[in-house]
Amino acid sequence: MHIVFIGIIGFMYIFELIVNLLNVSYAKMDVPKNVAHIYDEKEYLRWMSYHQEHLRLGIVRKTISTVLIISLLVFGIFGNLEAWAKGISDFAITQTLLFLVVFLALETVISIPLDFYSTFYIEEKYGFNKTTFKTFWTDKIKSFLLSAVLFGALIAGLQGLYIAFIDQLWLFILFSWLFLSIILVLMFILNTKVFVKAFNKLTPLEDGELKDKIDQLASHLGFEVQKISVMDASKRSSKLNAFFSGLGKTRDVVLYDTLLEKLSDEQVLAVLAHELGHATNKDTTKMLIHNIITFGLFAVLIGFILQYPELYTQFGLSGIFFGFALVLFTILIEPISILIGLVTNKWSRKIEYRADRFAKQHANKDDMIGALEILAKENFANLNPHPFYVAIYYNHPTISQRIDALKSEEDL
Repeated sequence: MHIVFIGIIGFMYIFELIVNLLNVSYAKMDVPKNVAHIYDEKEYLRWMSYHQEHLRLGIVRKTISTVLIISLLVFGIFGNLEAWAKGISDFAITQTLLFLVVFLALETVISIPLDFYSTFYIEEKYGFNKTTFKTFWTDKIKSFLLSAVLFGALIAGLQGLYIAFIDQLWLFILFSWLFLSIILVLMFILNTKVFVKAFNKLTPLEDGELKDKIDQLASHLGFEVQKISVMDASKRSSKLNAFFSGLGKTRDVVLYDTLLEKLSDEQVLAVLAHELGHATNKDTTKMLIHNIITFGLFAVLIGFILQYPELYTQFGLSGIFFGFALVLFTILIEPISILIGLVTNKWSRKIEYRADRFAKQHANKDDMIGALEILAKENFANLNPHPFYVAIYYNHPTISQRIDALKSEEDL
Protein backbone atom coordinates (compact mmCIF):
# COMPACT_ATOMS: atom_id res chain seq x y z
CA MET A 1 0.00 0.00 0.00
CA HIS A 2 2.87 2.41 0.75
CA ILE A 3 3.94 2.13 -2.91
CA VAL A 4 0.53 3.51 -3.92
CA PHE A 5 1.07 6.72 -1.95
CA ILE A 6 4.58 7.23 -3.32
CA GLY A 7 3.23 6.49 -6.80
CA ILE A 8 0.51 9.15 -6.39
CA ILE A 9 3.12 11.74 -5.38
CA GLY A 10 5.29 10.89 -8.38
CA PHE A 11 2.34 10.84 -10.77
CA MET A 12 1.10 14.25 -9.62
CA TYR A 13 4.59 15.71 -10.01
CA ILE A 14 4.89 14.48 -13.61
CA PHE A 15 1.28 15.37 -14.44
CA GLU A 16 1.58 18.97 -13.22
CA LEU A 17 4.93 19.38 -14.99
CA ILE A 18 3.49 18.20 -18.33
CA VAL A 19 0.38 20.38 -18.03
CA ASN A 20 2.44 23.47 -17.21
CA LEU A 21 4.87 22.86 -20.08
CA LEU A 22 1.91 22.41 -22.44
CA ASN A 23 0.52 25.72 -21.22
CA VAL A 24 3.79 27.56 -21.82
CA SER A 25 4.25 26.10 -25.30
CA TYR A 26 0.66 27.00 -26.24
CA ALA A 27 1.23 30.62 -25.22
CA LYS A 28 3.79 30.88 -28.03
CA MET A 29 1.07 30.33 -30.63
CA ASP A 30 -0.94 33.16 -32.19
CA VAL A 31 -2.95 35.13 -29.64
CA PRO A 32 -6.73 35.36 -30.30
CA LYS A 33 -7.42 38.45 -32.43
CA ASN A 34 -9.90 40.02 -30.02
CA VAL A 35 -7.22 40.36 -27.30
CA ALA A 36 -4.10 40.73 -29.44
CA HIS A 37 -4.09 44.50 -28.86
CA ILE A 38 -3.80 44.19 -25.05
CA TYR A 39 -0.03 43.64 -25.22
CA ASP A 40 2.17 45.05 -27.94
CA GLU A 41 5.01 42.82 -29.20
CA LYS A 42 7.48 44.08 -26.61
CA GLU A 43 5.00 43.70 -23.75
CA TYR A 44 4.06 40.19 -24.89
CA LEU A 45 7.69 39.08 -24.92
CA ARG A 46 7.98 40.58 -21.44
CA TRP A 47 4.90 38.62 -20.35
CA MET A 48 6.39 35.41 -21.78
CA SER A 49 9.58 35.99 -19.83
CA TYR A 50 7.59 36.67 -16.62
CA HIS A 51 5.46 33.57 -17.09
CA GLN A 52 8.47 31.36 -17.77
CA GLU A 53 10.34 32.62 -14.72
CA HIS A 54 7.35 31.79 -12.53
CA LEU A 55 7.09 28.40 -14.21
CA ARG A 56 10.74 27.62 -13.46
CA LEU A 57 10.27 28.71 -9.85
CA GLY A 58 7.11 26.60 -9.63
CA ILE A 59 9.01 23.56 -10.90
CA VAL A 60 11.75 24.14 -8.31
CA ARG A 61 9.11 24.53 -5.57
CA LYS A 62 7.24 21.38 -6.61
CA THR A 63 10.48 19.40 -6.95
CA ILE A 64 11.68 20.37 -3.47
CA SER A 65 8.31 19.62 -1.83
CA THR A 66 8.09 16.27 -3.69
CA VAL A 67 11.59 15.24 -2.67
CA LEU A 68 10.87 16.31 0.92
CA ILE A 69 7.66 14.31 1.33
CA ILE A 70 9.05 11.20 -0.40
CA SER A 71 12.19 11.37 1.77
CA LEU A 72 10.14 11.68 4.96
CA LEU A 73 8.06 8.69 3.90
CA VAL A 74 10.78 6.40 2.55
CA PHE A 75 13.31 6.94 5.33
CA GLY A 76 10.77 6.51 8.14
CA ILE A 77 11.24 10.05 9.45
CA PHE A 78 7.54 10.37 10.19
CA GLY A 79 7.95 7.38 12.54
CA ASN A 80 10.77 9.17 14.36
CA LEU A 81 8.63 12.30 14.58
CA GLU A 82 5.76 10.27 16.05
CA ALA A 83 8.09 8.75 18.67
CA TRP A 84 9.41 12.22 19.55
CA ALA A 85 5.88 13.66 19.96
CA LYS A 86 4.79 10.71 22.12
CA GLY A 87 7.92 11.13 24.24
CA ILE A 88 6.97 14.72 25.05
CA SER A 89 3.26 14.23 25.81
CA ASP A 90 0.91 11.41 26.78
CA PHE A 91 -2.10 13.34 25.45
CA ALA A 92 -3.07 12.19 21.92
CA ILE A 93 -4.19 15.61 20.64
CA THR A 94 -1.02 17.30 21.89
CA GLN A 95 1.04 14.59 20.17
CA THR A 96 -0.74 15.29 16.89
CA LEU A 97 -0.27 19.05 17.19
CA LEU A 98 3.46 18.69 17.97
CA PHE A 99 3.85 16.33 15.00
CA LEU A 100 2.09 18.69 12.58
CA VAL A 101 3.74 21.89 13.88
CA VAL A 102 7.16 20.39 13.08
CA PHE A 103 5.93 19.31 9.63
CA LEU A 104 4.40 22.76 9.00
CA ALA A 105 7.63 24.43 10.16
CA LEU A 106 9.66 22.29 7.71
CA GLU A 107 7.42 23.29 4.81
CA THR A 108 7.52 26.95 5.89
CA VAL A 109 11.33 27.01 6.10
CA ILE A 110 11.52 25.61 2.57
CA SER A 111 8.88 27.94 1.11
CA ILE A 112 10.17 31.22 2.60
CA PRO A 113 13.31 31.51 0.39
CA LEU A 114 11.22 30.69 -2.70
CA ASP A 115 8.54 33.24 -1.73
CA PHE A 116 11.27 35.79 -1.07
CA TYR A 117 12.75 35.17 -4.54
CA SER A 118 9.32 35.38 -6.16
CA THR A 119 8.50 38.67 -4.43
CA PHE A 120 11.82 40.50 -4.46
CA TYR A 121 13.26 39.20 -7.71
CA ILE A 122 10.54 38.15 -10.18
CA GLU A 123 7.72 40.49 -9.10
CA GLU A 124 10.22 43.30 -8.49
CA LYS A 125 11.88 42.76 -11.87
CA TYR A 126 8.58 43.16 -13.73
CA GLY A 127 7.35 46.12 -11.70
CA PHE A 128 4.61 44.43 -9.65
CA ASN A 129 6.18 44.25 -6.21
CA LYS A 130 5.40 46.96 -3.67
CA THR A 131 6.13 44.80 -0.61
CA THR A 132 8.81 45.98 1.81
CA PHE A 133 11.05 43.58 3.74
CA LYS A 134 9.14 44.49 6.89
CA THR A 135 5.74 43.72 5.32
CA PHE A 136 7.05 40.45 3.86
CA TRP A 137 8.32 39.13 7.20
CA THR A 138 5.31 40.46 9.12
CA ASP A 139 3.00 38.63 6.72
CA LYS A 140 4.98 35.41 7.09
CA ILE A 141 4.90 35.53 10.88
CA LYS A 142 1.18 36.37 10.93
CA SER A 143 0.43 33.60 8.42
CA PHE A 144 2.33 31.00 10.40
CA LEU A 145 0.75 31.97 13.71
CA LEU A 146 -2.75 32.27 12.26
CA SER A 147 -2.40 28.91 10.47
CA ALA A 148 -1.07 27.27 13.63
CA VAL A 149 -3.98 28.57 15.73
CA LEU A 150 -6.79 27.94 13.21
CA PHE A 151 -5.61 24.58 11.96
CA GLY A 152 -4.61 23.59 15.47
CA ALA A 153 -8.16 24.20 16.67
CA LEU A 154 -9.59 22.44 13.60
CA ILE A 155 -7.36 19.38 14.01
CA ALA A 156 -7.97 19.21 17.77
CA GLY A 157 -11.72 19.25 17.11
CA LEU A 158 -11.49 16.49 14.48
CA GLN A 159 -9.29 14.31 16.67
CA GLY A 160 -11.60 14.86 19.62
CA LEU A 161 -14.44 13.48 17.48
CA TYR A 162 -12.25 10.56 16.42
CA ILE A 163 -11.47 9.70 20.05
CA ALA A 164 -15.16 10.00 21.00
CA PHE A 165 -16.35 7.77 18.12
CA ILE A 166 -13.29 5.57 17.58
CA ASP A 167 -15.45 2.43 17.29
CA GLN A 168 -18.29 4.08 15.37
CA LEU A 169 -16.85 5.07 11.98
CA TRP A 170 -20.00 6.52 10.43
CA LEU A 171 -20.76 8.67 13.45
CA PHE A 172 -17.21 10.03 13.27
CA ILE A 173 -17.67 10.78 9.55
CA LEU A 174 -21.07 12.40 10.11
CA PHE A 175 -19.98 14.64 12.98
CA SER A 176 -16.67 15.47 11.25
CA TRP A 177 -18.63 16.58 8.20
CA LEU A 178 -20.89 18.74 10.36
CA PHE A 179 -17.88 20.20 12.20
CA LEU A 180 -15.99 21.00 8.98
CA SER A 181 -19.11 22.57 7.45
CA ILE A 182 -19.61 24.86 10.45
CA ILE A 183 -15.96 25.92 10.29
CA LEU A 184 -16.29 26.59 6.55
CA VAL A 185 -19.32 28.86 7.04
CA LEU A 186 -17.63 30.71 9.91
CA MET A 187 -14.48 31.23 7.80
CA PHE A 188 -16.63 32.64 5.01
CA ILE A 189 -18.51 35.01 7.33
CA LEU A 190 -15.33 36.19 9.08
CA ASN A 191 -13.16 36.45 5.97
CA THR A 192 -13.36 40.20 5.40
CA LYS A 193 -14.13 41.14 9.01
CA VAL A 194 -11.16 39.27 10.50
CA PHE A 195 -8.76 37.58 8.09
CA VAL A 196 -8.51 40.28 5.42
CA LYS A 197 -8.11 42.93 8.15
CA ALA A 198 -5.33 40.90 9.79
CA PHE A 199 -3.12 41.59 6.77
CA ASN A 200 -4.58 44.71 5.17
CA LYS A 201 -5.90 48.12 6.08
CA LEU A 202 -9.48 48.84 5.00
CA THR A 203 -10.62 52.46 4.85
CA PRO A 204 -14.11 53.70 3.94
CA LEU A 205 -14.51 54.92 0.36
CA GLU A 206 -14.75 58.70 0.41
CA ASP A 207 -18.11 60.30 -0.24
CA GLY A 208 -18.45 61.24 -3.85
CA GLU A 209 -19.81 60.30 -7.25
CA LEU A 210 -18.43 56.73 -7.30
CA LYS A 211 -19.86 55.86 -3.88
CA ASP A 212 -23.25 57.28 -4.87
CA LYS A 213 -23.24 55.27 -8.10
CA ILE A 214 -22.38 52.05 -6.27
CA ASP A 215 -25.20 52.62 -3.78
CA GLN A 216 -27.62 53.41 -6.62
CA LEU A 217 -26.63 50.30 -8.59
CA ALA A 218 -26.98 48.03 -5.57
CA SER A 219 -30.29 49.59 -4.55
CA HIS A 220 -31.63 49.23 -8.11
CA LEU A 221 -30.78 45.51 -7.99
CA GLY A 222 -32.34 45.01 -4.57
CA PHE A 223 -29.19 44.96 -2.44
CA GLU A 224 -28.07 47.08 0.48
CA VAL A 225 -24.40 47.96 0.56
CA GLN A 226 -23.50 48.07 4.23
CA LYS A 227 -19.91 49.20 3.75
CA ILE A 228 -17.66 50.19 0.84
CA SER A 229 -13.98 49.86 1.74
CA VAL A 230 -10.72 50.52 -0.06
CA MET A 231 -7.94 48.04 0.63
CA ASP A 232 -4.31 49.13 0.66
CA ALA A 233 -3.30 46.45 -1.87
CA SER A 234 -0.68 48.78 -3.34
CA LYS A 235 1.61 48.20 -0.35
CA ARG A 236 2.17 44.67 -1.67
CA SER A 237 1.48 44.67 -5.41
CA SER A 238 0.33 46.77 -8.33
CA LYS A 239 -2.21 44.13 -9.41
CA LEU A 240 -5.96 44.86 -9.39
CA ASN A 241 -9.00 43.25 -7.81
CA ALA A 242 -12.35 43.85 -6.08
CA PHE A 243 -14.79 41.63 -4.24
CA PHE A 244 -18.06 41.47 -2.33
CA SER A 245 -18.50 39.71 0.99
CA GLY A 246 -21.54 38.58 2.90
CA LEU A 247 -24.68 36.56 2.23
CA GLY A 248 -28.26 37.54 1.52
CA LYS A 249 -29.24 41.04 0.44
CA THR A 250 -26.69 42.91 2.58
CA ARG A 251 -23.18 43.13 1.16
CA ASP A 252 -19.82 44.71 1.88
CA VAL A 253 -17.72 45.93 -1.04
CA VAL A 254 -13.92 45.87 -0.99
CA LEU A 255 -12.03 47.69 -3.74
CA TYR A 256 -8.27 47.47 -4.20
CA ASP A 257 -6.78 50.96 -4.25
CA THR A 258 -4.90 49.87 -7.40
CA LEU A 259 -8.25 49.18 -9.09
CA LEU A 260 -9.45 52.72 -8.40
CA GLU A 261 -6.23 54.09 -9.90
CA LYS A 262 -6.52 52.21 -13.19
CA LEU A 263 -10.26 51.92 -13.90
CA SER A 264 -12.79 54.65 -14.59
CA ASP A 265 -15.84 54.94 -12.33
CA GLU A 266 -18.01 53.34 -15.03
CA GLN A 267 -15.61 50.43 -15.41
CA VAL A 268 -15.60 49.90 -11.63
CA LEU A 269 -19.40 49.84 -11.71
CA ALA A 270 -19.34 47.24 -14.50
CA VAL A 271 -17.05 45.02 -12.40
CA LEU A 272 -19.36 45.41 -9.39
CA ALA A 273 -22.41 44.68 -11.56
CA HIS A 274 -20.72 41.39 -12.48
CA GLU A 275 -20.28 40.60 -8.78
CA LEU A 276 -23.89 41.53 -8.06
CA GLY A 277 -24.85 39.13 -10.84
CA HIS A 278 -23.30 36.37 -8.74
CA ALA A 279 -25.25 37.61 -5.72
CA THR A 280 -28.54 37.79 -7.62
CA ASN A 281 -28.15 34.21 -8.83
CA LYS A 282 -26.99 33.09 -5.35
CA ASP A 283 -23.76 31.72 -6.83
CA THR A 284 -21.83 32.23 -3.59
CA THR A 285 -24.42 30.26 -1.63
CA LYS A 286 -24.37 27.50 -4.24
CA MET A 287 -20.57 27.35 -4.10
CA LEU A 288 -20.74 27.19 -0.31
CA ILE A 289 -23.17 24.26 -0.54
CA HIS A 290 -20.89 22.56 -3.07
CA ASN A 291 -17.94 22.97 -0.70
CA ILE A 292 -19.97 21.52 2.17
CA ILE A 293 -20.78 18.46 0.03
CA THR A 294 -17.10 18.16 -0.90
CA PHE A 295 -16.18 18.29 2.78
CA GLY A 296 -18.45 15.27 3.24
CA LEU A 297 -16.20 13.40 0.80
CA PHE A 298 -13.16 14.61 2.74
CA ALA A 299 -14.65 13.28 5.99
CA VAL A 300 -15.25 9.87 4.38
CA LEU A 301 -11.67 9.81 3.08
CA ILE A 302 -10.22 10.67 6.51
CA GLY A 303 -12.41 7.98 8.07
CA PHE A 304 -11.11 5.45 5.53
CA ILE A 305 -7.47 6.33 6.23
CA LEU A 306 -8.02 5.90 9.98
CA GLN A 307 -9.16 2.28 9.57
CA TYR A 308 -5.96 0.62 8.36
CA PRO A 309 -2.98 0.37 10.75
CA GLU A 310 -0.77 -1.08 7.98
CA LEU A 311 -0.82 2.32 6.26
CA TYR A 312 1.12 3.61 9.25
CA THR A 313 3.39 0.70 10.14
CA GLN A 314 4.65 0.47 6.54
CA PHE A 315 6.01 4.00 6.94
CA GLY A 316 7.70 3.30 10.29
CA LEU A 317 4.97 4.42 12.69
CA SER A 318 3.78 2.30 15.60
CA GLY A 319 0.16 2.22 14.41
CA ILE A 320 -2.71 4.55 13.61
CA PHE A 321 -1.61 8.10 14.35
CA PHE A 322 -3.99 10.99 13.66
CA GLY A 323 -1.31 13.48 12.60
CA PHE A 324 0.10 11.12 9.98
CA ALA A 325 -3.45 10.35 8.79
CA LEU A 326 -3.75 14.01 7.78
CA VAL A 327 -0.45 13.79 5.88
CA LEU A 328 -1.76 10.76 3.96
CA PHE A 329 -5.03 12.64 3.38
CA THR A 330 -3.19 15.55 1.70
CA ILE A 331 -1.50 13.06 -0.64
CA LEU A 332 -4.73 11.30 -1.62
CA ILE A 333 -6.75 14.47 -2.00
CA GLU A 334 -4.49 15.97 -4.67
CA PRO A 335 -5.58 13.75 -7.61
CA ILE A 336 -9.15 13.65 -6.30
CA SER A 337 -9.23 17.47 -6.30
CA ILE A 338 -8.16 17.48 -9.95
CA LEU A 339 -11.11 15.26 -10.86
CA ILE A 340 -13.55 17.32 -8.77
CA GLY A 341 -12.12 20.50 -10.30
CA LEU A 342 -12.86 19.33 -13.85
CA VAL A 343 -16.56 19.42 -12.94
CA THR A 344 -16.68 22.39 -10.58
CA ASN A 345 -14.45 24.63 -12.71
CA LYS A 346 -16.62 23.95 -15.76
CA TRP A 347 -19.68 24.97 -13.73
CA SER A 348 -17.82 28.01 -12.37
CA ARG A 349 -16.86 29.16 -15.87
CA LYS A 350 -20.52 28.86 -16.87
CA ILE A 351 -21.72 31.09 -14.03
CA GLU A 352 -19.00 33.64 -14.87
CA TYR A 353 -20.54 33.97 -18.33
CA ARG A 354 -23.91 34.47 -16.66
CA ALA A 355 -22.50 37.17 -14.36
CA ASP A 356 -20.95 38.88 -17.40
CA ARG A 357 -24.37 38.84 -19.08
CA PHE A 358 -25.84 40.41 -15.95
CA ALA A 359 -23.19 43.16 -16.06
CA LYS A 360 -23.92 43.66 -19.76
CA GLN A 361 -27.61 44.19 -18.92
CA HIS A 362 -27.15 46.49 -15.91
CA ALA A 363 -23.99 48.39 -16.84
CA ASN A 364 -22.31 49.40 -20.07
CA LYS A 365 -21.02 46.51 -22.20
CA ASP A 366 -18.04 48.50 -23.45
CA ASP A 367 -17.10 49.47 -19.89
CA MET A 368 -17.12 45.79 -18.90
CA ILE A 369 -14.92 44.88 -21.85
CA GLY A 370 -12.61 47.80 -21.11
CA ALA A 371 -12.34 46.71 -17.47
CA LEU A 372 -11.48 43.14 -18.49
CA GLU A 373 -8.77 44.39 -20.86
CA ILE A 374 -7.21 46.61 -18.18
CA LEU A 375 -7.40 43.84 -15.58
CA ALA A 376 -5.73 41.44 -18.02
CA LYS A 377 -2.94 43.86 -18.85
CA GLU A 378 -2.26 45.09 -15.33
CA ASN A 379 -2.40 41.58 -13.84
CA PHE A 380 -0.26 40.15 -16.64
CA ALA A 381 -2.91 37.59 -17.59
CA ASN A 382 -2.24 34.73 -19.99
CA LEU A 383 -4.10 35.67 -23.17
CA ASN A 384 -3.71 32.23 -24.75
CA PRO A 385 -3.74 29.41 -22.14
CA HIS A 386 -3.86 25.78 -23.24
CA PRO A 387 -7.46 24.41 -23.30
CA PHE A 388 -6.46 21.44 -21.12
CA TYR A 389 -4.89 23.80 -18.57
CA VAL A 390 -8.09 25.88 -18.62
CA ALA A 391 -10.25 22.78 -18.07
CA ILE A 392 -8.22 21.73 -15.03
CA TYR A 393 -7.31 25.00 -13.30
CA TYR A 394 -9.45 27.90 -14.60
CA ASN A 395 -12.62 28.76 -12.70
CA HIS A 396 -13.13 31.72 -15.08
CA PRO A 397 -13.29 31.63 -18.87
CA THR A 398 -10.28 33.10 -20.64
CA ILE A 399 -10.25 36.84 -21.29
CA SER A 400 -10.72 36.18 -25.00
CA GLN A 401 -13.75 33.96 -24.39
CA ARG A 402 -15.36 36.48 -22.05
CA ILE A 403 -14.88 39.41 -24.44
CA ASP A 404 -16.14 37.32 -27.36
CA ALA A 405 -19.28 36.42 -25.38
CA LEU A 406 -19.88 40.02 -24.28
CA LYS A 407 -19.68 41.21 -27.88
CA SER A 408 -22.06 38.51 -29.05
CA GLU A 409 -25.70 39.41 -29.50
CA GLU A 410 -26.68 35.90 -28.39
CA ASP A 411 -27.28 34.79 -24.81
CA LEU A 412 -23.93 34.28 -23.07
